[in-house]
Amino acid sequence: MSATQPASTTELKEYALRKLGKPVVEVNLADEQMDDLIDEAIQYFQEYHFDGTERHFLVELVEASTLTFSSASTGTFTEGETITGGTSNATAKIHEVTSSTVLKFKEHKDGNGIRAANTVANTFVAGETVTGSSSGATGVVASGGVSFGNIDSRALTVDDTIIGVQDILPVSKGLSSNDMFSFQYQFRLNELPHLLSAGQVSNYVQGRQNLSLLNQVFGASETRQVRFNRLTDKLYIDMDWDTAVEIGDAIIALVFKKIDGSTYTELFNDIFLKKYVTSLFKRQWGANLIKYEGVQLPGGVTLNGRQIYDDGNSEVEKLEEEMQMRYQLPDNFYVG
Repeated sequence: MSATQPASTTELKEYALRKLGKPVVEVNLADEQMDDLIDEAIQYFQEYHFDGTERHFLVELVEASTLTFSSASTGTFTEGETITGGTSNATAKIHEVTSSTVLKFKEHKDGNGIRAANTVANTFVAGETVTGSSSGATGVVASGGVSFGNIDSRALTVDDTIIGVQDILPVSKGLSSNDMFSFQYQFRLNELPHLLSAGQVSNYVQGRQNLSLLNQVFGASETRQVRFNRLTDKLYIDMDWDTAVEIGDAIIALVFKKIDGSTYTELFNDIFLKKYVTSLFKRQWGANLIKYEGVQLPGGVTLNGRQIYDDGNSEVEKLEEEMQMRYQLPDNFYVG
């Protein structure tokens, strides 16, 4: 792009320096400081600006957990049988016998029979012998031999580009002939045409919204309640995983994903971002000069870092207020 339309962090840095007077004026900033401030500005832009994120469909397959033995098992395990740890008393159901040293399992329970305790501290332990309930086969658990899939962790793995979760699309095991007798199918077949012709769409929309809210609060086992914290990189889905999904099914989450500047270089040319970076540079420039305040240079010039800092800080505060008033999307009424 042109000099006034930056397409990278380097071009954005040079643009901001020119706005502050370079090369006519020497701007006293280190490259490391400018890089930090640009990263801070981009993070702020992605956090609050409506153009900083996009709605994205995150797709993850339901995966079984894995148990690895230190050596080949004695006997042959069978799919569907329950395995029990001789020391931990943890149990699980075999989903697939991958090899003589690797089993895929699901429906894990700790030694107290609790389904929810799926952590390394509450599972099969290294060195213990695991026995199959029907086959009688045995295997010794290897060090670090347990790896939980999302069927047992009940969470999807997300990276740090995901900053928000809006919803989980309905989880279904596929269509069957029973769907023809469901309420949704019969309603669309018999009632929806009359509803649309009568001009009652607004009532229908309001009714569906009310039903959706009730379903979220008083849902059945397949209702998707989500818990998400960006610092954990985990999206927990509170539902009955054993009945709602099967291994190999796809779970689709509607999320908000940061715009990646390395892919979409127009990010660096956003008018707000350019102003914000320039103001952050000015404030940091003033902060660097404050320690020399009052020092008289040759020729009688006196540095006034305090004024530069105050001007830059005032501009930053004004832009952040403008972000909240003009560019930030309103909060959703219901947050999962």
